[in-house]
Amino acid sequence: MKEFFHSVKFKILICIAALLLGLMTYVAVAAGTQTLPEQVINTITYPFVTAANAISNGVNGFIDRWVNADTYKEQNDELRELVTRMYERTADYEQLQHENEQLREMLSLSKEHKDFVFSEPCSIIARNANDIYGGFTINQGSNSGISLNDPVITSVGLIGRVTEIAGNYSKVSTILSPQVNVGVYTQRTKATGVIENDLASAEKKQCLMSQILKDADILPGDVIVTAGQSGLFPEGLMVGTVVEVYNDPNGLSKHAVIEPIEDCFAITSAYAIIDFDGKGLSFDTGDQSW
Repeated sequence: MKEFFHSVKFKILICIAALLLGLMTYVAVAAGTQTLPEQVINTITYPFVTAANAISNGVNGFIDRWVNADTYKEQNDELRELVTRMYERTADYEQLQHENEQLREMLSLSKEHKDFVFSEPCSIIARNANDIYGGFTINQGSNSGISLNDPVITSVGLIGRVTEIAGNYSKVSTILSPQVNVGVYTQRTKATGVIENDLASAEKKQCLMSQILKDADILPGDVIVTAGQSGLFPEGLMVGTVVEVYNDPNGLSKHAVIEPIEDCFAITSAYAIIDFDGKGLSFDTGDQSW
């Protein structure tokens, strides 16, 4: 053992250790950090100081929560009330925007159809999930001036008619339903026909235009509007666009498949036309149409 301490290897190790210690001391002093003894002490005591601080902070937090519990609860209640008011204001603002948009739509429709008298804006409050024709219920009825068979529209065009009515609600059958038969024509050539829907077309969310003369000029892309000859619907309401034309098997007439101007399953609001020029009159006879 004594030979090792007097060996060259031991002397080399001592020199390396001294060199490293001197380098560490120089770096610490040059960087303005703690001295080596202070670093050693701090390294040894660091875990204990950290644990003590954590315990102290935990105790202080517990005492703070216990002492100030009422204050925190009051502040929390105030924040909840503030958030609730903010949500209410947002909802009111969105409702106001929606109502303003409806009023603008009604104003535009009134300018375009000066003879129309509209109901108040109607919201859709119920749908029958099993109704393939997309029927729905609106929140306005006879108390708002709506009558049985009144046309129901959006700002875009015709979507159906009232088929059941009560004081404060109405049930609407859509333009896809066999209950809605309406005379129509093409804007381009005035080729006439009648919307006579069936299950097959309704399953595709389309209407069927029948009773079109064999030689009538009607093509895909033609716009279809109401003819206004039944006393139930005014003239000029948009119905949809022709997507297909084919001959009837009897060879005497044509059929046209119509893509509705409005998606009856997606709308959330509508209007009833409660009066218009010619309402209730049959233009074929001039008599009341019941």
